[in-house]
Amino acid sequence: MGCNRDKIAQELPQPTETALQTQANQELAALAKALARTLGTDAATRQQLKAAALQKFDGDYDVLYQPFVAEHSDFGQRVASAVASADPAGLTMPALLGRIPMLNISVPVNIDKWDAANYAPLVIFIPAGYSERTATRVKAFDQEGNEHWLDAKKAPAFPVVVVGPSERVASVDAVIKAGSTLAALKPLSIAEGNQPANIRVPEEGDGGGTTSPAPAPSPYKTTASTCRTDKQTEYLRSRHMEDVSVYESWFLGDPEIKLQIKGALGGNGVTYLYSSIFTPSRSDIEDTYFPNAQLYYWDTSVTADAVLYYWLEQDGGTIGTVTFGLEYTTASGVKGTTGLSFPIGSDDDEIGYKAMNFDFCPSIGYYSLSAEGG
Repeated sequence: MGCNRDKIAQELPQPTETALQTQANQELAALAKALARTLGTDAATRQQLKAAALQKFDGDYDVLYQPFVAEHSDFGQRVASAVASADPAGLTMPALLGRIPMLNISVPVNIDKWDAANYAPLVIFIPAGYSERTATRVKAFDQEGNEHWLDAKKAPAFPVVVVGPSERVASVDAVIKAGSTLAALKPLSIAEGNQPANIRVPEEGDGGGTTSPAPAPSPYKTTASTCRTDKQTEYLRSRHMEDVSVYESWFLGDPEIKLQIKGALGGNGVTYLYSSIFTPSRSDIEDTYFPNAQLYYWDTSVTADAVLYYWLEQDGGTIGTVTFGLEYTTASGVKGTTGLSFPIGSDDDEIGYKAMNFDFCPSIGYYSLSAEGG
């Protein structure tokens, strides 16, 4: 078994053209200035925004703009007026919302320290084409329109407000346009039934408890070094990341970590065994996060002896594909190689991938993972 370290095919989306990025960032900067100015002169709205963010309707300190202004129309009108004043090219809020219908306002850090009655926060906008791997600073505005540069890697000791596209809500439907409350909205991109989780690729002994039907004798060796027994459920016990800011900057809140697992169907095809999103807190994932998540039922007569884990931090964008080669052996001893393709967005950050063999156990109690596989 093996996983080809050189992706046998890769069809990732091309980066957005610079001209389009420039236009988008000019518009977002105008919005950030307008929001900073409006929040700076309205203590009541600051308090309302903080209260809405504390609801954590999607698991993070996020507030969708459209339903919020549906409940606070005066605020929406003031922002729209400030946007028109801040952008000499004639930008309007309807036009901006047409391009970013899932516009989101968040308070990613120090919300508990925010004295909203008296403190007017800086406002950051999420730049189009932003990359955690290369950015070192991020622009913010105060209520006077002055620019401030903040460290992109280290969060400040004071609260800030961030505006940009939502990372956690997959679509805005007619419910929002009808003026739905925040509590009625559902974060559509988070997998149903998955609670926020922390992740380390399956540890020694993983393979989980016996499932129904009862496990049959495995066609594979059953030496003391074998982790798994055939016809049992595989579990994800824990996950650790040294520095989550490599994949999700502090001003984007907690990460959205997507795990996809595919394998060969007895050597005759490929299928998804698992696909889900975990949303651990930043402190949890940098310690050790324990989802104890049930992944899939490993039956070697169906799945063969190898599967592929693919991890990414999901930020969205134009969807492309990335393909890996996976070597496997069927229960009858037939060897083969298949190509496994996974979707990835142009704004997503690849965390890494790993081929998992039925008979393989780590000697140190857990599996390492890198962007090169491993």
